Amino acid sequence: QLINWVAEIQSPRNVIQDWNLGGKLEDFLPTYADWHFDWLDVPEMIRNAEQILEYPMVDRDPLPQWTFGRVTLVGDAAHPMYPRGGNGAGQGILDARTLAGCLRQQHDAPAALKAYEAARMEAANKVVLMNRSAPPDTILRVVHERTGDKPFARIEDVMSPAELIEFSDRYKRVAGFDKDALRQRASLV
Repeated sequence: QLINWVAEIQSPRNVIQDWNLGGKLEDFLPTYADWHFDWLDVPEMIRNAEQILEYPMVDRDPLPQWTFGRVTLVGDAAHPMYPRGGNGAGQGILDARTLAGCLRQQHDAPAALKAYEAARMEAANKVVLMNRSAPPDTILRVVHERTGDKPFARIEDVMSPAELIEFSDRYKRVAGFDKDALRQRASLV
């Protein structure tokens, strides 16, 4: 059976941003050495992998412009960001929706592309920057800090339900995923 697994650790390696760089067991296996479950022996699964690749977690500074005449950037080409919480895919979908709407509303393609850029660039760039300081998985860091990485029985002992919701909702508002805002927005296509 083919299994695709991800082990995320911070490392100073792979500064050349090579997505085909072979990974080394000794760089991360010790972190997961004690991960034995009734249904899965994680260290054994990792050791038996046919191939291990090391992928860099990278983003880019926001661009000042996406559109150049009859050419524009969409998705990761316009705003590469850390792959957290489906944000890259989500922003790409919002780009495509907006671009389709602008192309439908404008008969002049370069004007439609500029309208798309004007509608999406600031919002997408905010997501890029937020993912550096307060990504959707900020909750994990906060729990780690509050518990000193010690076991706990209930998340409610570490963080109130209201606080959990606020962390999630704050990110949704910036990323454009807030349900109320999406419901109120006019259709573009």
